[in-house]
Amino acid sequence: MKIFLCLPNQPPTEEARVVYRYLQSLGAIVYTNDRTLQPTSVSISFDKIDTLFILARTENKEAGYLSALALAQKRPIVYLLPKGNALPEELDYIRQNSDVNKYLIIKFYDDKNWQNRIGEALETIERGDKRWDAPSIKFTWRLTPRIDRYLRWRTSGTQLTKADWLRDYIVKEIIDKDHNYQQFLRHE
Repeated sequence: MKIFLCLPNQPPTEEARVVYRYLQSLGAIVYTNDRTLQPTSVSISFDKIDTLFILARTENKEAGYLSALALAQKRPIVYLLPKGNALPEELDYIRQNSDVNKYLIIKFYDDKNWQNRIGEALETIERGDKRWDAPSIKFTWRLTPRIDRYLRWRTSGTQLTKADWLRDYIVKEIIDKDHNYQQFLRHE
């Protein structure tokens, strides 16, 4: 998984260093806007990033711009906020717009549970959110009459189309249960 970690424009705190190293220890490739954590200039396009993590203990001026880039690429945004902090103003538009708020994951943390909150966010991203998975790739598949009869029988009395049922079945019964593929996703 490739993560862009957005940190406030100030010398990184020990907390920022720990989060950066923790994400790396989970096997993620981590890019950041902080030159002290990533001294070599790395040019990475947001279409190559899986998610944007924003550590928002203090005001983060780059967060709004990077959030817009992530949303343009339909990438999830994880906002890590200390418990008790107010939501930043740049989240108001995202939270009010139903087309883009589905990409926003807000996690409040404290000193004891920050690793769990990061883990929860990563699990949501790795498993995918149904709101992110709008079918967009056309795939033509010729079926036998027997398969078509089965699909009609299976979907009769439900609100699902044959295609929706097949998509759900592939995710639940094939993708989620394929241990090799799940391991591949963790190390990608």
